[in-house]
Amino acid sequence: MKRVLSGVILLSLLGLSIWISSPIFFIAFGILTTSIALREYYKLVSMIGFDCYQVPAYAVSGIIFYAFASNRHELILPASFGLLLGIMFLSLIRNRRGGDFQKVVGSSAATLFGVFYIIFLAGHLIGVRVMAQGTRAGQLLSIFFLIIAAGDAGAYYIGKNFGRHKLAPNISPGKTVEGSVGGILGAVLAALVSKYSFYPEIPLADAILLAVVMNIIGQMGDLFESMIKRGVGAKDAASIIPGHGGLLDRLDSVLFNAPILYYYFLFSK
Repeated sequence: MKRVLSGVILLSLLGLSIWISSPIFFIAFGILTTSIALREYYKLVSMIGFDCYQVPAYAVSGIIFYAFASNRHELILPASFGLLLGIMFLSLIRNRRGGDFQKVVGSSAATLFGVFYIIFLAGHLIGVRVMAQGTRAGQLLSIFFLIIAAGDAGAYYIGKNFGRHKLAPNISPGKTVEGSVGGILGAVLAALVSKYSFYPEIPLADAILLAVVMNIIGQMGDLFESMIKRGVGAKDAASIIPGHGGLLDRLDSVLFNAPILYYYFLFSK
């Protein structure tokens, strides 16, 4: 019951932030959820001894959010350079009198990866919400999240009831080839429902192609996050959402797909 209730609340907040006329609510929702997810990621990597440089990471995350929200993408590259400088400076301060130098590369790489894996990728959705005119932002973001949600549901249902062949047993033993196919079918179904209900402007071929590509990438993102958790010995990224784990667990299929939606929007104007 808690799992269903928490899922409904999260989806309701997401839906409201998508369709309310001002983009500020979606921007705030995106900043809050991804900042928490970044914190979850840093806690995960700390379990294997990497002490990340969180102060410059969150400072640069703020600049990346601002760049997408204000359509000033030219700020991202200098901000990334600033993150490198910040990591270098803090690593020198931290280890100036001796330390575990073997962890310097790992901690630095984990810091950088967290910002680009979570903040930079998710920022593309803020870019879509800000740049799309009229109702198109709501249409694009709605079909995006519906494809992901339906893909997850299809994979779960088909995998649980008909799954026989393991997809990646060393990474995620519960996932099956049948569930993977079910995920693609669920995603395509969601795209078709979206096309013929609230987004008639999207070409049928585009809707189906988006569904297939996004589901495949989403499954890869899911497996990738599972690999991170398996590497640190954690079942979930956190326990902030009852029955669902952490926010990073909910974003695993979203992150790598965010640029897909962004560039589809740019090239289909």
